[in-house]
Amino acid sequence: MKNVLALTFAAQLCALWPSVSHSADFAAYEQQFPLKGRKTFRAALQEGEALLTQSTLTPQQRTFVLHRTALHLVRLGEYDRARNRLEALASHLSTHPDDSMQGKYHWVHGDLAFRLGHNQSAQSHFLSASQFFSRTQDWRMLSHTYRMAANAVAKGSPDLNAIEHIALAKHYAELDNNISLHNAAFDTEARIYKLFGQLDRALESRQAQLSWLGQQSEPDEAMLSSTYYGLADIFVDFGDHQAALDAFMQSYRYDEQVNDHLYMGQNQIRIAEQFLQLGNLIAANKAYEQAKVLSESIAHKRNLGWAIAGLGRVEFAKKNYPQAANLIGQGLALINPVHSQALHSQHLVWYASALSHQNPAQAIEQLASFFEVTPTDTMVEAAKVLAFAHLQQQDFAAALRYQTHATELLQQQTEQSRLTRLEAKKRDAELHLETLKVNQLQSGLDEQKRQNKLQSVILAAAIIVLLNFFLMFYLYHLKKRKVMEKEAAVLNQALTLKQQLLADVSHELRTPLTVLKLNIEALQHNLITDPDATYTLMQSRLSMLNTLIADIYELAQADTHSLQLDLQIRPAKALFDELLSAIKPLIAQHELKLNTQNTLSDTLEIACDIDRMHQIFNNLARNSCHYTNKPGQISVTITQQAEHLICHFEDSSPGVGDADLPRLTERLYRCDKSRSRDLGGSGLGLSICQKLTELHQGQLSLSHSKLGGLCVTLTLPLVQPAQSDN
Repeated sequence: MKNVLALTFAAQLCALWPSVSHSADFAAYEQQFPLKGRKTFRAALQEGEALLTQSTLTPQQRTFVLHRTALHLVRLGEYDRARNRLEALASHLSTHPDDSMQGKYHWVHGDLAFRLGHNQSAQSHFLSASQFFSRTQDWRMLSHTYRMAANAVAKGSPDLNAIEHIALAKHYAELDNNISLHNAAFDTEARIYKLFGQLDRALESRQAQLSWLGQQSEPDEAMLSSTYYGLADIFVDFGDHQAALDAFMQSYRYDEQVNDHLYMGQNQIRIAEQFLQLGNLIAANKAYEQAKVLSESIAHKRNLGWAIAGLGRVEFAKKNYPQAANLIGQGLALINPVHSQALHSQHLVWYASALSHQNPAQAIEQLASFFEVTPTDTMVEAAKVLAFAHLQQQDFAAALRYQTHATELLQQQTEQSRLTRLEAKKRDAELHLETLKVNQLQSGLDEQKRQNKLQSVILAAAIIVLLNFFLMFYLYHLKKRKVMEKEAAVLNQALTLKQQLLADVSHELRTPLTVLKLNIEALQHNLITDPDATYTLMQSRLSMLNTLIADIYELAQADTHSLQLDLQIRPAKALFDELLSAIKPLIAQHELKLNTQNTLSDTLEIACDIDRMHQIFNNLARNSCHYTNKPGQISVTITQQAEHLICHFEDSSPGVGDADLPRLTERLYRCDKSRSRDLGGSGLGLSICQKLTELHQGQLSLSHSKLGGLCVTLTLPLVQPAQSDN
């Protein structure tokens, strides 16, 4: 009996063994990823591929492995396999949805598109990823995603959206308390400004980055090194080689502290280049030799070739042309022309320049097929080298031709600079006109604010005087102390309400005005590729301001009882059918479904101002459109209850909290304090609806909708039929 039990247990253990083994394999695979540098991408990819062949993976485990292997394939440059793996991941997620992994799928897809140069597609995927990470409140990935989106935008053309994305990347890095991501956002910001030609702003960004790193309790040496390296690059563009040299040396000191031979070698190369520019050939040669030793120690081919070629440049400066050609040629052979195209092109021209002094025919052979008539610094230098080489061969016609090319390319560069300056002046003139318009608008708003403030003060003063008169008349002898306390309380309340209203209005005006200011600055600095679209955007912002002012004025009229209704008696059913028809296009435009039910009798009548009723329905429809997720629905039900008409206006999710519900009709109140005015409303729609409903002797109430959103209920009195005489 014991033998039978033992055999049975052994059989069960053997059956379970593959599953246990596979689970352990996945656990080991998953555990390695938080530990950076533990394994190479190739080794991790092979482990993942082996796991995908196992049928015992859970759906969540398979999602994880599909995502990681796709990421590794992108990192390894195997883009076709990466695309196929992403398709497999998308198919798997369609049956096993996961918001976090959906976001990571879009992130890897965006990274792939970015590496392939498909910048528009990359932007789209990164922004889709941000939506999923927002749902899961993954601040780390949100910061990472917006930084990559900024890179994709900047790689296409100068666009202010890139800087906006970087601001979001910093914000979410701060929420996550992630120093490395915050530092990476600074790096990207400076690089984008440098790419846009805004060297002064790039310099400001690097200085702000250094200040921010200095505020950290334990500044990271690698981050400080990278920041000083970027700062030095900006000084190089400014032509300040001494400042660049100092910054590169500071960067090298931090790399030396962490013993990073890769960046130590690259820093020594850049230090040598600055010494070369400053004419210190001995120091330049020493730095290149040190860079060579460091690069050899880690077998880094590109930096090794760069350093060897640099030694050749020192020999060239000494006019030792054969040795210069030999060294630059050796270095050029180590620089990959695909992965380091710009660096390879520069060294090819230097190589040909060294050859032209001893072997002009070989120099011509090296550069003739490479040369293009494009106005870049490299091509200008290539044309000059070709002209010199042909001159050495006494081929004066070819020498003249290439010298002419060099001159023409320089002229084209000069012309491009001139046209850029002219375009900037033209934009400045246009911007000046727009600035005048904005200033006029601002003057009008200031005048309106002064008038509103004066009216508020007069109204408050009148109320206080009346209260004082009656209180003093009735309670002078018996309640003098209470009267004074009441007077003070009323005054403070009036002042508080006034200050709150002014603060809210100022905030709502500041948001669109800030957007206008940013667009004007973007036009001023020539960061806008499509001025007409920017002017259209500015016009829409001005329209929003006009709407806000109009709504404030209308509420002020209602408060002072100067808003009059043009009441007409209309058939209730036909009127509300007309109101529903009027809002259908607006709801359809926002891709929402409208369900309506009007059960009123044809004999019922209502007294109302038709234009104001349209305004109420339009405001309610816009409110639902702005704050309803797509796809969603809106339901309007109109019924009779005794002597009143009841209209329920409901929408689907998202809903509002119990604490926010009774405050929605407060002026300028928003549940989400971060919600921008870009949704198009003024924040006064429900307040206006409530006032207009009350003027119709009705009521407006708010509750939770059965559809998951908000339910607005309008209760309006019906016209009573005339009593017939008997």
